[in-house]
Amino acid sequence: MKILIINPNSSTEMTKTIDAVARKYASPSTRITTVSVPDGPPFIANAYDAAIQTPKVLSLLERSKNEHDYFILACGLDPGLDACRLVVPNVIGIGEAAIMTACSVASRFSILSSTPTTAELMELRVQHLGIGRNKFLGAQAVGTSDEIVRKRFEALDRYYEAGLRCVEEGARAIVLSCAGMSDIKEDLEQRLKVPVIAGVISGVKMAEQFCKVT
Repeated sequence: MKILIINPNSSTEMTKTIDAVARKYASPSTRITTVSVPDGPPFIANAYDAAIQTPKVLSLLERSKNEHDYFILACGLDPGLDACRLVVPNVIGIGEAAIMTACSVASRFSILSSTPTTAELMELRVQHLGIGRNKFLGAQAVGTSDEIVRKRFEALDRYYEAGLRCVEEGARAIVLSCAGMSDIKEDLEQRLKVPVIAGVISGVKMAEQFCKVT
């Protein structure tokens, strides 16, 4: 199976993180290719960033749609996901994938986001998916800028403290909203003792369900 993962921002560092995590969790027969949009913001920080990057993602999909079996949009806000599915139906957004995974493995879940703005947008994303407060406890900002993602290992205690507050409030799973957070999943899971869900991994495993065995 061939999967193309598209990072809709321009950060090569984040793209490398996404690629490494996807390859680590993918099945041996799955071929992962990860690309980023070459220009634009290094972090999807708000609705404007999502809007200006969506046409670039659509163009990339148009050029690649016959070369891969599945496509993964690697941003927790799922920018332009509905439009992407008009280009190719076999597209998974990591935000949706992570949220649906959380619904499947836990009675209640929370989301860790980087900034108050992205936390608010994740709240709207969950609402758009029709998930109520009986399952979703809320999204919590870990930091005040995209720097919290770039320095995620230095800030691991802040992630842990935010996650612990969620657990104390009743969360039985934690979603990491940003693809750039994917590689701290295991550290947080060990400390929090609840499932910590990275959408990159959820997206890959969902796509692999539809691999044709020959």
